[in-house]
Order: sequence, then C-alpha cells, then structure tokens
Amino acid sequence: MTFKNASIQKVEIDVNNYASIEKCFQKIGDLDCIVNNAGYGLLLPFEDTPAEEIEKLFRTNVLGLMEVSRRAAKMMREKRSGSIINVSSVLGAIGMQWYAPYCATKWAVEGFSESIAHELKSFNVHVKIIEPSGTKTEFHHVAYDRDFPITDAYKEKYEKKRATRPSASLRTGSTVAGGYDTAESIAELIWQAANDDSWRLRYAAPQAKKMLFWQRVLGRDGLWKKLSQ
Repeated sequence: MTFKNASIQKVEIDVNNYASIEKCFQKIGDLDCIVNNAGYGLLLPFEDTPAEEIEKLFRTNVLGLMEVSRRAAKMMREKRSGSIINVSSVLGAIGMQWYAPYCATKWAVEGFSESIAHELKSFNVHVKIIEPSGTKTEFHHVAYDRDFPITDAYKEKYEKKRATRPSASLRTGSTVAGGYDTAESIAELIWQAANDDSWRLRYAAPQAKKMLFWQRVLGRDGLWKKLSQ
C-alpha cells in the first residue's frame, strides 16, 4: 500500500464526546472518505460484565460511530459522493462466548451500516463494512486484561480462554501471522474498499472468510455451534 504525494493533517477527535466530533467536522472543508475504526473488545462472562462497562463499550463502538457517520453522511450527501467505511468484526456475524456485549456492538454496526447504505445509495454515497477476525494488534490485551470477579460456574472455562491470549510482540509483513491477520493486511482491505466504486457492502479479512465459510458449511445451529462452545 502506497500513499503517493499524500498530505496528512491530524485532527483530534474523541468519539465519546459529541462536542469533539462536531469540532472536528467544523475543521474539515471537504470529505471524500471516512473510516470509523474506533473500538475495543471486552472478554468476560456476560453475567459478570458490569452494566457500566457495557454502556462504555456501546458508546465507543456504536454511538460514537453513528455520530461520526451522521456528520459524514450530510457532507457527502450534499456533494453527491463519498464513502463511509465502518470497521466491524467477524463477531458481527458470529456469536462467540465471553464476547457477548462486544458481539452485540458489532452486530449493531452491521445492521446500522447496511441500513444507511440503502438510504445513501441514491446520493452516490457508498457505505462499506470491514470484517476483521483475529488481528495482530493490542486488541486482545485490552480485551483480556480486565480484573473483575468471575462467577465460580464460569471460572474454569473462562480462565482457559483467557490463557490463550496471543503474544503482542508478533508483527510480520505477511498477510497472516501465527493464524492471525496482520494490521497491514486489514489496512490493505480498507484501502481496497475505499477505492472500490462498486456497491459491494462487506469486505471480510482472510481469517474471517475462513470462519464464515465453515459456519455456512457446518450450519449456524448445527456442528458449528457445538465446535464453538
């Protein structure tokens, strides 16, 4: 991926602060493409996930994305062109234990994005969804390093999952490293979506494609469900 003659100007934005979002857009004179990539994960049994943690997760992963998209949509609709790219997850299509609130946020991103794609198409505004799977970033360390009391009934299985946290030091230039996609390969996918003039909605990363394929083959409520437990 190359950016020839790219001129990049940094503009601060906090998606949890609507005043910050408004201030950011006031500084933008023109907008061709926006990528909503703010988000984080949370690995906990749902029963043990505090309500305030779920609210924080939705504010960042969903409500902030919506507010940014609202302002971008207005600018792009008025100029009759542009692309809104929302980073979802394969867990926006597949439910996974210990990730219930996170999955809920990404399913919300999927439904929201698909809906506004219909609304904005007649104004020549494209909406794209990026679906990564496991990726070599700090995502897992943020999601896994949470200290909350765990109900005894869940503790053994939960701790086994928590022990599988991948190493944060693995970084390669290959498409896939250690069974996980690289951050570079996801950036390439976003670049592809941004430059794709078709009305294609979803762009799944390599590892996500494998998971979605096996879910279809094995059946969402069949063998896939048993293997995912």
